[in-house]
Amino acid sequence: LRNNSHGLKFKDGAAKIEANSVCPEDWQDFSDANILKAERERQSSVELRTLIDGILQQTSNDMRKQCSDVNVAFNKRISETKDTKSKLEDHLNKIVGQIKEAEENISRLKKAIDDKVLPMQLAQTRLDTRTNRPNVELCRDPVQYRLIEEVGEIESSVAQLQARLKQTEDSLKGLIRNQLALEEDIGVKANTLFIDEVECMGMRKSINIQNF
Repeated sequence: LRNNSHGLKFKDGAAKIEANSVCPEDWQDFSDANILKAERERQSSVELRTLIDGILQQTSNDMRKQCSDVNVAFNKRISETKDTKSKLEDHLNKIVGQIKEAEENISRLKKAIDDKVLPMQLAQTRLDTRTNRPNVELCRDPVQYRLIEEVGEIESSVAQLQARLKQTEDSLKGLIRNQLALEEDIGVKANTLFIDEVECMGMRKSINIQNF
């Protein structure tokens, strides 16, 4: 206010000390108390911020470690799956080779059996023809016994070949079943690798954990 300020007028009783007024010491104490309280609040806020920063930093570190651990587990599993798939493929190649060999053996056995047909027919025809010998010429001579022995040898050989043929055919069926099982397992492993290595690890490359 100045001497020329608007609204100046006399105020009766203005020159007095108000009963509820405080002395300068009380005013200073009150102000100091407010300052001290504000400082405590500020310090508490700083400590809380430090605590929160520590928690957030620890959270970031934990998340990075967890992400790293998951990546290590993924890579380990992918490596194991690749190794197993490679072993299965090697075994499949061996099975395919054995199947080819078995098929070749079956063809050879069938041909060997077929090759016995004409000798058997010839021996039996000779025996049958010799039954037409007249009178005392129908003799149980060494030729007769040798022809009978020849028929027996051919029959025995054919029986052995047929037994080996069945054994080889049964083995081939087992090999084919193994081939199908291996191909299915390899397909499963390939699908697993696609999911883990391409899809999952591909998505995980975009993970970027920053400090809060």
